[in-house]
Amino acid sequence: MSRILFIELRRTPALWSALALLAAGTGLLYNAPERWTSGYMILALDQRWYLSVFLGLAMATGAAQGRRDHRSRVTEMFAGVARPRLQQAAPLLLVYGSTVAAAYAGATGLAALRLAGTAEYLRAGAFAGVVAVGAVAMVAAAWFGLAAGRLLPYLVTAPLLAIASFASPLVARGITGGREWLSTLLFPSYGLGGGSEFDTMPGRFSLAQLLYLTGLAAGAALLFAAARWRARLVALLPPLLGAATAVLVLQGGSAFVRNPIDPDARELVCTADAPQVCVARMHSGVLDEVTPPARAALARLARLPYAPSRAVEYLDREDRVVDQSADVVLIPLSIGDDGHALDAGKLEGYMVRNLGVVPFVCPDEAPGTDRAVVEAASAWLLGTEPEQPEARSLRQRLTKLDEREAAARVAAVRRAILACEPGDGLLTSRR
Repeated sequence: MSRILFIELRRTPALWSALALLAAGTGLLYNAPERWTSGYMILALDQRWYLSVFLGLAMATGAAQGRRDHRSRVTEMFAGVARPRLQQAAPLLLVYGSTVAAAYAGATGLAALRLAGTAEYLRAGAFAGVVAVGAVAMVAAAWFGLAAGRLLPYLVTAPLLAIASFASPLVARGITGGREWLSTLLFPSYGLGGGSEFDTMPGRFSLAQLLYLTGLAAGAALLFAAARWRARLVALLPPLLGAATAVLVLQGGSAFVRNPIDPDARELVCTADAPQVCVARMHSGVLDEVTPPARAALARLARLPYAPSRAVEYLDREDRVVDQSADVVLIPLSIGDDGHALDAGKLEGYMVRNLGVVPFVCPDEAPGTDRAVVEAASAWLLGTEPEQPEARSLRQRLTKLDEREAAARVAAVRRAILACEPGDGLLTSRR
């Protein structure tokens, strides 16, 4: 059997197709590394976003190969061989299935090398489940392409399959009647990529997808090996069984979780010594990079009475309504395309700006603190010159006060920002 596999590997373009898929998959990931350098799970999910492209290429490659017997006019000759059809088809199925699966997993591995020095958090089971679903989907696509090429040995079969795969995420909701859980189950690239860096994929859902895709792959293999219409009808059973089992695992969609977040990835990891600096567990690999600028920012704010004593990563960057404690300074941490903290040298300035308070939306009845007051107080703390003339005038008044009085007024401005109060007279009133 190994000798036959080696022959098929040499005489078919399977190996070269797999290498092309490996290069394409790795190239697409490295073309936008900033999307996945936060951690391993977001890498696996981001690669699944490209899966419709990979599946289209795998199906097109399989369809081109499936035409081989028809193109060589040996279909009738092989039909007369005494060996069972499935036994005849097994070498080609194994060669194409193993190579495309290895190409998909290989692209994940090559991208993961970039995370080795910075990403420390890994939920191995969830990560492996996401990658395994993609690999099995590639096997099912290659085998379906082989079957389609044998049944429809036309030149247009391969490109039509590729186009259908590319368009599948766009029509998924229409096919499933708007059922998001069913769209995500049946189309593995649907709804993935571009979300929060704390996104995950529950093990139950990966298991359901594996069951469905395994049935699809088994049906495609039987269809490729089938010689009669009755055998081709039998090939429908594994996909139906796999889909039905997957629906049972998901309890008819009630077990589906929309936009699942990994709570362990969001859990804070802090320095052992004070002043305490904390980041999400997913970003624990860059805690040492963030600690010096965060402590420098705390040291600047320490000039104020009742100054904050902790620096904590700002986890919900998209949320404009922020519940920030007066004792905390939020760290606007982002991961660069090299896996390290982005603009680590500027973090101190980012944190001290706005007096260590993240800008947020105040309610309509509380319009917030006057911007000139905030800018003047921030400039006094940073030792810079404001741009607004009114803010420059307010800062000059602060500089004429003694350190203790000026610090007390700037601290009052900070409290006003946190409480969404106007604070108009805090820098000008006499005490």
